[in-house]
Amino acid sequence: MAVSAYTQTGRRRDLRPPRLRHSVMEFGRVFLEMSSSALLAPVLRTLPQGDGHTIMTIPGFMGADGSTSRLRKFLNGRGYRAIPWGLGRNASEVRPVSLDDFLAHRRHTEDLVAERVAAEYRASGGKVTLIGWSLGGLYSVALAHRFPQWVRQVITLGTPYGDPRGTSLYKLMGRVYNDNVEVDEVMLARWVNYTYSGGELRVPVLALFSESDGIVGAGIARCEGDPHYVSNMAVMASHVGFPFNPLVFAVIANHLVEPHERWSVCTSDYIKPFVRLVDV
Repeated sequence: MAVSAYTQTGRRRDLRPPRLRHSVMEFGRVFLEMSSSALLAPVLRTLPQGDGHTIMTIPGFMGADGSTSRLRKFLNGRGYRAIPWGLGRNASEVRPVSLDDFLAHRRHTEDLVAERVAAEYRASGGKVTLIGWSLGGLYSVALAHRFPQWVRQVITLGTPYGDPRGTSLYKLMGRVYNDNVEVDEVMLARWVNYTYSGGELRVPVLALFSESDGIVGAGIARCEGDPHYVSNMAVMASHVGFPFNPLVFAVIANHLVEPHERWSVCTSDYIKPFVRLVDV
């Protein structure tokens, strides 16, 4: 039976964890995604050309800059200035004993990323696009709320916006860090609300998620907010494969250009079966 998840608006959302078969197939699928992006390189080179503005990639939990290097290579090839976050591995330096400890890690890390974004803004004179994978997407959206003067737009990849119990790793992480991690509804509410707490959103956000994600359940993977700024799109991808997936590359390249230069990703005969705009 489905469980309900806490969301930022207080609505109850279906909280089904990823299917076991999707979780088991994660690493096999990412190999196919990496191979496909290499084979489709000539096609990817026909995607819209960028305007040279700065894009910062932010890795997922336990990831470092190497995990997003192929995405940056693709973006640089399309004419952008794609840079790593430069903060090493995305992991807490202390052993957390509660969800609030994880939240403290988020706050600290976001402050460090904000310093990097501000420095890039001052150096280039232009706003920075943030592309965050998984936990990195939470940082990106939180910074868009807090510092719209520095952030041009945000794209998130498989980001767990909602109740963390909707991920396949939640129980495992509890065992790894502390067998008796303290969790209650108040803590869960603080965790979810923090992403949106930095002020009114005035920065475009595109949240890409996958209904076959083996790590983050689809029920918690959609960003909430004013639909004038926030779009959610289902794509065919594994969780680990987001920063290697050629379909994801195509959607990102299309989304980054000005609206009048975009082709319609949802009506293109080539990829219509694999993408879908959805409501929150």
